[in-house]
Amino acid sequence: MVRRTVMIAGALALAVSIIPSAAARSVRAPSFEEGAVVPDEILGTWKMVGERCEEGEAPGTKQVDARIRFERDSRYELTVEGWISRGSYRVEQLLDSPLSIRLGDVPYEFDLVDGRLENWSEGDAVFLCGRIFERTNE
Repeated sequence: MVRRTVMIAGALALAVSIIPSAAARSVRAPSFEEGAVVPDEILGTWKMVGERCEEGEAPGTKQVDARIRFERDSRYELTVEGWISRGSYRVEQLLDSPLSIRLGDVPYEFDLVDGRLENWSEGDAVFLCGRIFERTNE
């Protein structure tokens, strides 16, 4: 009987750790999925202007020609050194956090911080220096 009770308790603990709680779900603000209204502050073309690094790290010296354009219909076009990638994106925002833009076809995500886009990761890989993009007049 004790063994069965321990097994049941273990299974319940595992289930609770896997299933998100109602409190965790309430932290997320609405997502802007395809077809939804996209916030105006991300629309248009953005150009990489440099890097910002964690303390103790130095930004790269090579100037990378990278641009990304976000369209109102949740489509993007990313150009890096002449290579073009197109696809869809979604915008999310956790409460008390910046807008987060996730590209659907490549593992990039951007945060809108102080009017600039910052890219600090590629999938699970987190960079020591974030790529900084500013809006262009194109």
